[in-house]
Parts: sequence; C-alpha cells; structure tokens
Amino acid sequence: MRVSTQQSYISMTSGFTELSGRLEQVITQMATGQRVILPSDDPIAATRINQLNSQQSAIEQYQSNINAVSATLSQQESILDGINNSMLAIRDDLLQAANGTTTPESLANLGQDIASLTQSMMVSLNYQDGQGHYLFGGTKNSAAPVSYDDTDGNGEPDEYIYHGNAEHRTATVASGIEMETNVTASEMFGTDLTVLNTLDDLATALQDPSLNPADPQVQSNITHAIDSLDAASASLNSAIASLGERQNTLTLLTDAQTSVADTNSVLIGQLGDLDYGPATVTFTGLQVAMEATMKTYAKVSELSLFNAI
Repeated sequence: MRVSTQQSYISMTSGFTELSGRLEQVITQMATGQRVILPSDDPIAATRINQLNSQQSAIEQYQSNINAVSATLSQQESILDGINNSMLAIRDDLLQAANGTTTPESLANLGQDIASLTQSMMVSLNYQDGQGHYLFGGTKNSAAPVSYDDTDGNGEPDEYIYHGNAEHRTATVASGIEMETNVTASEMFGTDLTVLNTLDDLATALQDPSLNPADPQVQSNITHAIDSLDAASASLNSAIASLGERQNTLTLLTDAQTSVADTNSVLIGQLGDLDYGPATVTFTGLQVAMEATMKTYAKVSELSLFNAI
C-alpha cells in the first residue's frame, strides 16, 4: 500500500495536535497543582470533588451562622448578667430596709435608687445589636420592646409596658438543625413585667414624704417586692442558663463541622491534587515525543517525486 505525502502530512499533523493538547493539559495541571481540571479528566473523581465542595460550602455557611448566633447569645448573656446584678443590689437594700428601723429619709433615697435601677433595667431590655435589632422583644425586633408609659392620664409615666411577643428567632446551624437565637423579656418577667412594675410602685411609695417606716403596709410592700425579685431572678437565671447551654451546643457543632471540613479537604486533595513526580515524567516524555514528531515532519516534508529522480 502506497502512502502519499498528503496522507503523511495529515497523520503527522493529527499526532502533533494530540501531543500538543496533552502537553498543554499537563502544563495547566502543573501550573494549577490540580490533576482534575475538567470533568473529562476523571469523571468519577470530578463528581466526588463537586459533592465535597458543595458540602464545604454548606459548612462554611453553617459556621458563619454559628458565629453570628454565638455573638448574639453572648451579648444577651452579658446584658442579663447586668440586670441580675441590679436586681440583687435592690434585694440587698430591701432586706436592710425590712427591719422597720430605717428613717424616712433613707427610705426615700432607697426609692430613688430603685427607680433609677429599674429604669436602667428597661434600657438594658431595649438593647439593640449592631444591625439595630432589639434583642429581647421576641420576633418583634424593629421597635423597643419595653416602654414606661402614662396609663392613668395624669401626665406622668407610671407603668412598664411590654410590646414584644414570646416567640423566638431561629438560625440554621447544621444540616436539619435550627437553633433559637434569643430569649424574651416576657419569658423572664412576664408579659405584664411584674417585677419592674412592683419595683416602680415601691419606689414611688418609698419617696412619699408622709411615709411612716413603722407602718406594717410598708414592710408588707417591701416583702412583696423581695418575693417578686426572687421569682424574677429565678426566671432570669433560667434564661441565662439556656443561653449557656446553647453556646455549649454551638461549640460541639463547630468542633464536629471543623472535623468534617478537615476530612473533606484531605479527600479533595487526594482526588484532585497533582502528583508532580509522575506529571514531570509525563511532561518530559511528551516534550520528547513532540520534538521527534517535528523532526520527522521536517524530513518528510522535504521528500517529493523530484528527490527520487
């Protein structure tokens, strides 16, 4: 069978193109450090890498959510600790005033302190995060959850009012896991904010110039306020504990997801990273093959019928 110069040219051109493509692929692999550039390089490995990368993206989003949730839980815990300290300070003062020997002036000063601390608790319950959301109003986080209003029409504020709800916001922190991200003022102090209004009423009564410290009603009011503080403190501490438990859960989830992410990274590397040793051998072999092909083509292209005469 006779092979024409044209057929030789086509054959060598085809071979050269194939070698050139393979060399370009190896060069790209060596430049990127990746063995699988296109799905066709290794369809099974490429599919698995895509699955692992999708899981990594999901973990990154979960970790971002966890960080945000952890930050807001920490904020709430810190604020509630401050409120609890204020309540304990008031309770200590009331215990001292409960013996019936306190002077009217001391009771008036105590009333002023209670009013001030109660106002500060309201300010704390109206805390806003960096995005301007109110933390303790349930899912109603665009307006202050607690206000001090005039409810008897005399032009002076006289009652604390709760404007939020008892619902909890949630965030996805793992596959299929939603976590509550807040506690509400109502679950700690009731929708009627009993402890705040009890303290407010007591503060007003203690500042009455006609108050008689020996009046049994005064002692009864003080005892009632202490009981109200104890009940509120128990609910408050329960809320603080729940925040701590959620933080512990977030820590466990973070550790678990970090472990999975690390394992995924290793698997992705094993499936897709280039082994430079074999790649260098392949690169050198392809270079030699291309040089040989080019030399052969050069010699063949010099042949013609006239060379044979």
